Amino acid sequence: MNPITRDERRWFLRCLAFGLYEYLGAVAPPIPVEGLLKHPPALYQDDFGVVDMYSTLWDATFARPPNRPGSVFVRIDLPPDERRLALARELLSALITSRHGRAIGLVEFLMPDLKESGEYFARHLLAPEPLLEAYRRRGGEEEGVAEAFGLPDASARLRWKESAALL
Repeated sequence: MNPITRDERRWFLRCLAFGLYEYLGAVAPPIPVEGLLKHPPALYQDDFGVVDMYSTLWDATFARPPNRPGSVFVRIDLPPDERRLALARELLSALITSRHGRAIGLVEFLMPDLKESGEYFARHLLAPEPLLEAYRRRGGEEEGVAEAFGLPDASARLRWKESAALL
């Protein structure tokens, strides 16, 4: 596979997040990421789900046994904003390792930068550009993004800056 730049990878991740946002038909935040994992598009129907867990090792992780559906295992005691971000981040792993994701080469394309890609993808899925633009037009400011979109503060600040850079 040809090497890609960080900007090309980010463009692809934004497109992937936007496609899922459109699939959901969300007209206002918060984006129902847990619902997306429980009821994915038909292409991914048999590929993943969500399992609540008690753990102090991580917030969420995705695991897929060989030739079986995978699951996002998420800590049951996470605050809602952290849970949503963790689920969205691990959703990327689910997509990459799905039958379709493997068939189109997402493993080779995105695995080398999975941590950074997962965080970036999650921010763009949970605060899609059209909803963030509408928030700005209504006079929304950076300080309110976390609450409006159900994101942790640090992720909301990053997403606000990413949005401003895309303008």
